[in-house]
Amino acid sequence: MATKTAARKPPAKKAPTAPRARVPNVERSAATRLRLVEATVQCLYELGYHQTSTVIVTRRAKVSRGAMLHHFPSKADLMMATADHIRLRRGDVHRKHLEPFKTDREKFLQLIDVLWEEFQTPTGVARIELMLGSRNDPELGLRFAELNMELERRHKDVIWAMAQRMGIRNRKRTDAFVQLYAAAIRGLAIDALWPQSMPDIKGAIALLKEAQVNLLDALTGDGK
Repeated sequence: MATKTAARKPPAKKAPTAPRARVPNVERSAATRLRLVEATVQCLYELGYHQTSTVIVTRRAKVSRGAMLHHFPSKADLMMATADHIRLRRGDVHRKHLEPFKTDREKFLQLIDVLWEEFQTPTGVARIELMLGSRNDPELGLRFAELNMELERRHKDVIWAMAQRMGIRNRKRTDAFVQLYAAAIRGLAIDALWPQSMPDIKGAIALLKEAQVNLLDALTGDGK
């Protein structure tokens, strides 16, 4: 007796899939570069300058060794890009912090607080590590020193413009104060790497802010 063979159904057709959108090369490159720089910040924050290597950063960023070398052929190149990234971030933080304050006096009196807050973040600690590490790195030292001097000059120019709008005419004393509070905050930030120092650090910042108010009153009062 003949058996019936079951009719085979034709295979179901798969629904067409939309083509995957390709990310432009420029965007992919920028994203890779940012991952590397952000990984460097975290390494500097957690490990310090001398323990941070391009190999560790490559692993943290989850990119290939070839991608690292394409963007940053040397550790010094990577560190300079990281320093510039920190510079841009710090500028954004300053603007956002000062924006709610209406007068230049109010903004001037916030300068110490905003700088101190920034030095408590991973980017702030990373910048300290870059400053200290660059002293003993011949390839990075001069390049970082030039960037740092340019940043200090710009910082003083911004504060001087603010001071002039308040009627201050003494550029020398204004620049000296900017140098003083920036250096003091950097030094206190280094002390803050040891938490047991925090109570005295808070008192030191309060004294620094008191001196800031006294100087501002003196400069706006007699213009000397």
